[in-house]
Amino acid sequence: MNYRPSRGLIFCLVPLLAIGGTGAWAWNKANHEPLSERAQGDFLALAKRTPREPAAEDTPAARKAFREGCAAMKEKMLGEFPGLRIEKKPVPDEANAFLLLHQLGKMPEESRPKISDSLRALIEGKEPWDLEKAKAGLAESGELLALAEKIAAMPERSSTGMPEDYNGFVSARPAKELFDLLLLKGRIAAEEGDEAEALRLITATGNMSAHFRGIEERTLLSETVAILTDLNRMNSSFEHLLPSLGPGVDLARWKENFATQAYTPADFAEAMKGEWNIMSEYFLYPAILRQKPADGEKVARFHAANFDKLVAELPGTNWQDFASNGCHSLQDGMDEFSGKSLEIAEAFYIGTPAWHKGYLRAASVVAIHQAALDLLILEQNGETLTSQSISRLSPDPVSGKAYRFDVATRTLLPPEEIVAADVKPVKLPW
Repeated sequence: MNYRPSRGLIFCLVPLLAIGGTGAWAWNKANHEPLSERAQGDFLALAKRTPREPAAEDTPAARKAFREGCAAMKEKMLGEFPGLRIEKKPVPDEANAFLLLHQLGKMPEESRPKISDSLRALIEGKEPWDLEKAKAGLAESGELLALAEKIAAMPERSSTGMPEDYNGFVSARPAKELFDLLLLKGRIAAEEGDEAEALRLITATGNMSAHFRGIEERTLLSETVAILTDLNRMNSSFEHLLPSLGPGVDLARWKENFATQAYTPADFAEAMKGEWNIMSEYFLYPAILRQKPADGEKVARFHAANFDKLVAELPGTNWQDFASNGCHSLQDGMDEFSGKSLEIAEAFYIGTPAWHKGYLRAASVVAIHQAALDLLILEQNGETLTSQSISRLSPDPVSGKAYRFDVATRTLLPPEEIVAADVKPVKLPW
């Protein structure tokens, strides 16, 4: 059945489509761009855009009533699907790193501290690497670096009690600036032979990623930011930090540092639970209440039931089943909706299959880097690496297949089964 969307529906879905398009773009970058510092110039460039707010109601009282209507619909669905309920874990505003990142993103761009154009060119590889220029640029960015150090050191984050201007979307661009400075400082420390400082800063970037992932109501976009920063800090370590430090480093500590986030079907379920909580209250229910389709509550129940099933079943799923099925069942059963409800429902699954593939890719990318570190640890313990050394490694988690090792180039290659997923070979850093 083909329907022509009404202008009113399109207007109501503009914020959603902005988020959906941004999320798909971000995962396209994760799936297709080389994981190198050169790629970081446009890393999440579109995700910095805050989507337009839905059309304002006529009066403060009407806006309040509208918000309460959305909250009531959500509470009704949670009564029917309690598995989607999330435990709130508020922290004081001054201790909430997620809130600080949100506030930073809301600052007018002209008043927000930023990395200079010259330093940005150096970070992005548009200018040849120069240690002294990097140190000078870092010194000139003292205010932003201090903020980066402060937020990256904060242990707490929460999406509970966020201000009224929060709708589940946090601008990624300011966080990327902080992240880039910490990575730059870590590279400088590594080139100066200070392993402890380099490792401290890599740990700090990991904690910055956790501010987007460790909140109660994770979303696909916040998880996208966390995963991309995970992959970039890991890649930067293999490309710049570890080669500079040399084979005498404490490899066990580096391996432990990169293993702080477990990519599992159960973790994916937690992300999807957060996605439902945010998207339903801030986007789906506003669209239903404004458009008023006769079967609007049926759409809300369909959406909740699908996510409830996914969240319940995924923790017991192995990687192979997850890779085969993932989110593909989410859209089953829409045929009975009215035209208006079908348009609303379909919009809420834009980009979900791509996001599922991106998560699988991230799991494999993290795993192959862990396996590369295991090879280095074997060598550090006196073993000569051969093509047979891969028998000592855990296989790729998604395919279940063994890696391949090119002894001549000292490169660990992914199983042939996942080459199409754009999981790149990893060259050992020395």
